[in-house]
Amino acid sequence: MIEENERAAKFMQAIQRDGEKRRTAIIQAIDEEIAAELEKVKTAAAAKARQMGDYEKVRLQEETNRKLSHSVVETGAELAARRSEISQKVFDACEEKLAAFTAKPEYADYLKKSAEALLQLLHADKAEFYARPQDVEAAKAVLPAGCEVTADATIRLGGLRAKSGAVEADDTLDMKLEAQKDWFLQNSGMSIAL
Repeated sequence: MIEENERAAKFMQAIQRDGEKRRTAIIQAIDEEIAAELEKVKTAAAAKARQMGDYEKVRLQEETNRKLSHSVVETGAELAARRSEISQKVFDACEEKLAAFTAKPEYADYLKKSAEALLQLLHADKAEFYARPQDVEAAKAVLPAGCEVTADATIRLGGLRAKSGAVEADDTLDMKLEAQKDWFLQNSGMSIAL
């Protein structure tokens, strides 16, 4: 019976060792499965965090670009308005100077030279001239014989416009000042480049 008890004890030990081995193997398999799943979750979380970071980066960049673009447009509009305001002041001052010039006696000489230049340009000895209403008498006094002057309220600043047949020429101060506006904007140094 001792032998049977020993055998039973050895059998029990073998079963316990086998159970212990299996238990260790199962725990190890569970730990490996947990580690693998944990690694998958960490990788997925890192990918999601990277994706969210990239999304936020793109969103912030787009928002910044939108704000910058809006700011550039606003600044450009403000600069354009300011440039227009300054230009208007300059041309208003020019108009005042021209008004002062047309009130001087030298203006009659200017009208005479303008009439001669217009006749040369039209290749004519006589033409129909147009002047602002207050300049009609002064123009009549300096025009060559055979030329007529008609009042033209569309001429604001002064000078003459002439017509011979179907050909017309404009030497008004209005036209000359208008022609200077583009030149002024191009050469004044008030360009708008953002």
